Amino acid sequence: MKAVLGSLLAAALLVGTGHALTCYTCDTVANNADCMTSSKCATGLDSYCMSSYASGSGASYISKSCSKTCSEGSATLAGVTAKVTCCSSDLCNGANSAKLSTTLLSLAAAISALMVRALL
Repeated sequence: MKAVLGSLLAAALLVGTGHALTCYTCDTVANNADCMTSSKCATGLDSYCMSSYASGSGASYISKSCSKTCSEGSATLAGVTAKVTCCSSDLCNGANSAKLSTTLLSLAAAISALMVRALL
């Protein structure tokens, strides 16, 4: 049993190496609820999840994608405000990404602690 748990722990630690970034992707939708499709980015090519927001004249649009490069910023021109945000962890460009990341980190820590305890 301890050997199996040890193998599972080793496999879990190796899973994160060399994997492709996963981002939410959509093209010109009205809100975050319409942008829940996740896509694997190109391994070794795309390093960022990029979100673009544009609003003006009573309408708002969101686009999200994988990106090789990303420059954050915002600007307003002719009554249209545009903003670009960048991040570099799986599904970090979602509306609730901070909450999700904290939950997953806590769960991973709890599972690791239980596995280590079982090995001792």
